[in-house]
Amino acid sequence: MSNHMVQLNDVSKRFGDFVAVDNVNINIKRGEFLTLLGPSGCGKTTTLRMIAGFEQPNEGEIIINGQHVEGVPPYERDVNTVFQSYALFPHMNVADNVAFGLKMKKVPKNEIEQRVHDALKMVQLQDYANRKPDQLSGGQKQRIAIARAIVNNPKVLLLDEPLGALDLKLRKQMQLELKHLQQQLGITFIYVTHDQEEALTMSDRIAVMNKGVIEQIGTPDEIYERPASRFVADFIGETNLFEGVILETTDHSSYVEISGCKIPVPKQEDCRVQDRVYLAVRPERIRISVQPGNHEAELKGKFVERVYVGSVTKTIISINDQSVVISEYDEMVDMSPGQDVYISWQPEKAVVMKG
Repeated sequence: MSNHMVQLNDVSKRFGDFVAVDNVNINIKRGEFLTLLGPSGCGKTTTLRMIAGFEQPNEGEIIINGQHVEGVPPYERDVNTVFQSYALFPHMNVADNVAFGLKMKKVPKNEIEQRVHDALKMVQLQDYANRKPDQLSGGQKQRIAIARAIVNNPKVLLLDEPLGALDLKLRKQMQLELKHLQQQLGITFIYVTHDQEEALTMSDRIAVMNKGVIEQIGTPDEIYERPASRFVADFIGETNLFEGVILETTDHSSYVEISGCKIPVPKQEDCRVQDRVYLAVRPERIRISVQPGNHEAELKGKFVERVYVGSVTKTIISINDQSVVISEYDEMVDMSPGQDVYISWQPEKAVVMKG
């Protein structure tokens, strides 16, 4: 038996002349929490809908639990979908909402009652069985929608921005609850979101999509620390992109010219001298000082301002009209607008990408 629960092989989807999904390949493991992440219109929801059976691919194949499902209707696929809108029946109480799919399958009544109880207990709402949806909070409605999906024991649970309608505090709480629930159930979760922090918090792996293609698939750590493209570096979290040119490559390092300075970076095997590149450095990796230091990777700029955002202070400096963001957590040296300052980082903390 294959270790892959869902496989997309060379899958494409067009709507007229518009290519929504372009030759996508993904192998999703059994029991994995995989997130499709990207901006609006990148193809992530269309990809999810093809797995669910609500859309059919123009090319390629979709395999779920070893079975080809192209042309197979949604109700015959071993998947369930949770939507942002909850889609609860307002005239039914919570228990009847959760039991609806089982009743359609003509599951015996005693078994329905037990499975509904177990599903509600799993989402910690067993005491709400007789309430109507309009008596529930947003977070409770979302958990009922999840219970209604998992009660059918699907092999795969598809979640299309299920937390998008919740307020920030509740959304963060539900992120952890969903992840714990997924680990408890052992079900393969495929999750769609445009929220980078949500994807980093919950996922085993993330597939970053842009304009119908997958830019990178990897663990949250790989995606954040080693982005494979400018788009991924810019979209995931906050980053500073410095444009430069490869000056030389030695046995151990490469050197990039940025703003007239020779900056060392990890050795670039696939770059040649004079190649235009971008250097990505995360704000928390940068140090700032009012005096030049003995740092290999150091640039001079001018202090602009500091912005306090709670757990961190964002310090903005300008280098040749480019704004650079530095995250500061500890005691900070006083600076005045327009004052000369120096930023530096460890060479191995920078990621080089071709222009």
